[in-house]
Amino acid sequence: MLAAALYVVATVIFTWPITRGLARDIPGDYGDPLLNIWILAWDAAHFGRGWWDANIFAPHPLALGYSEHLAAQAVQAAPIYWLTGNAILCYNLLFLSTYVLSGVGAFLLARELTGDDAAATVAGLAFAFAPYRATSVPHIQVLSAAWMPFTLYAFRRYFSTGRTRALAGAAAAWLLQNLSCGYYLLFFSPVVLVYLMWEITTRQMWNDRRALTALAATCLAVALFTAPFVAPYLELRRLGFNPRSIGETRRFAADVYGYLTADPSLYIWGRLARAWPKAEGALFPGLTIALLSLYGAARPRTGRESRPVVEQFVLLLLVLVIVWLLLGYSIRLPVLRITRLSRTLAAAGLIAAALLAWSRELRRSAADWIRSPAGWFALAALFAIAMSFGPDIRARDRVVLDTNIYSYFYQYVPGYDGLRVPARFAMIVTLCLAMLAAIGLAKIRRRSAAVVAGVLIAIESFAAPIPINQHSSGYERPGLAPLADLERRAPDVYWYIASLPADAVVAELPLGEPAFDVRYMFYSTVHWRRLVNGYTGGLPDEYDALDRTLQDLFIRPDRAWSALRAAGPTHVIVHESFYLDGRGPLVSDWLRAHGARRTAVFGADRVFQMP
Repeated sequence: MLAAALYVVATVIFTWPITRGLARDIPGDYGDPLLNIWILAWDAAHFGRGWWDANIFAPHPLALGYSEHLAAQAVQAAPIYWLTGNAILCYNLLFLSTYVLSGVGAFLLARELTGDDAAATVAGLAFAFAPYRATSVPHIQVLSAAWMPFTLYAFRRYFSTGRTRALAGAAAAWLLQNLSCGYYLLFFSPVVLVYLMWEITTRQMWNDRRALTALAATCLAVALFTAPFVAPYLELRRLGFNPRSIGETRRFAADVYGYLTADPSLYIWGRLARAWPKAEGALFPGLTIALLSLYGAARPRTGRESRPVVEQFVLLLLVLVIVWLLLGYSIRLPVLRITRLSRTLAAAGLIAAALLAWSRELRRSAADWIRSPAGWFALAALFAIAMSFGPDIRARDRVVLDTNIYSYFYQYVPGYDGLRVPARFAMIVTLCLAMLAAIGLAKIRRRSAAVVAGVLIAIESFAAPIPINQHSSGYERPGLAPLADLERRAPDVYWYIASLPADAVVAELPLGEPAFDVRYMFYSTVHWRRLVNGYTGGLPDEYDALDRTLQDLFIRPDRAWSALRAAGPTHVIVHESFYLDGRGPLVSDWLRAHGARRTAVFGADRVFQMP
């Protein structure tokens, strides 16, 4: 397939220079990528009984459930890991595959919708290399969105052909998406269900028992196969793992101006589109895809049908007023004052309903639009944008709507209160815009337009060379030395740990600083002994307490010793060079003073056996 070849070449270019160091370099930084590399290695080495009880945060159970389990990615990576033992290589090949698979999936879906190969090729570029992916380079679970278009494509094929094979493909793709990213399990599944109802309705299949039974069985099968991967997270909640606070959710929600803010690494828009930089807030989709999407979403006029011009003008005016208020502005005229978005939305709904009741042409036009793929993907994009704003809607951090639709999902849909980044709905927005762009290009029906659009989208999305092997020394804990780059071979101390009994439990000092803990986890792939240390999206309360206590080691040494003993390590590694001002040897002296016995020395690393 020429499109797939194009996406492979584009992936190499857009992710350069990672292909030059597949076995050693890490895209992004030494933070979440190292965590995900450890997860993939753990999955490949331990899938089966005891899989959820990962070797971090000992003695806490179900430690894998403190973050993404990456089961779907592990299925892809496991054969490579078994052959090479190189977890970085596995991670990088997966990283690259997310781009290629996303392109192919979007191509297939767009071609199914439009029947236009050129438009579909551009849709694949728009989804696989969207500006939002530059922001998500360190998060392979966010990049792993390829199964979304495959799911919709396979369901669309089932509705067109009635073939069971297409339905089986849809179930497999949906399941893979669920097991690739917990966010997409909760964010994308409602979209799939609404899509199915839309297809059934537009094709008038509500009386087709055979089709409805097959679809219901498919949904049930996906739910049943997903459930075992959800149960441990529910068990952690029962054991006291706290939900995300509404404040934390707001912090990582999209701002309205996020859709006018680009990642600074983008060559074109990185310096121009900087409306409101914030964490998880660079959501600008690119000008070309935005314009094509608007054109694709517009219902084309066919034949000599009449249009309800006045009614449509009123609706357009209402939309412009709502957008104006969303941007944080108000309308203050001598005879008109509009300042509150909530009241405006209610009034707009009433006016729209009145216009629909008044105008038969408007009702027909609206019904035809909603029945079209353009209408469905436009409404899905609006839903995803609204959900990305989180519990309330803010424009430059000023509240413009107190209660957003996401707040109801947070309160009433299980699992949503465990997610902290509503802004990741932007990936679903990106998929919808890519499909609308394809529909727009299909209307133009000129291959040259598709070529120009593809080139412009590529230029707008270009952010190479991507960052690799980045790390920061801006630590939260004081007195710690800057870390060097990862060593190609694990330090000797970890090979020694591999020789300890299988039931050994290791604590590494300094403890608690994420940049250090995630390295300990990465190097634990050499020995797989249980660690007191850990770094994930959430921490046990006891680990946080141990961290705070050990920070006072030189002030309250006996209290720190009691806390360390209570954590249950059989061995302690002191990385003396990781401390500033000669404090490393003092930590070793503190352990010896309380009865720990030094058993090995490797450069500045000391191994102690606890009494």
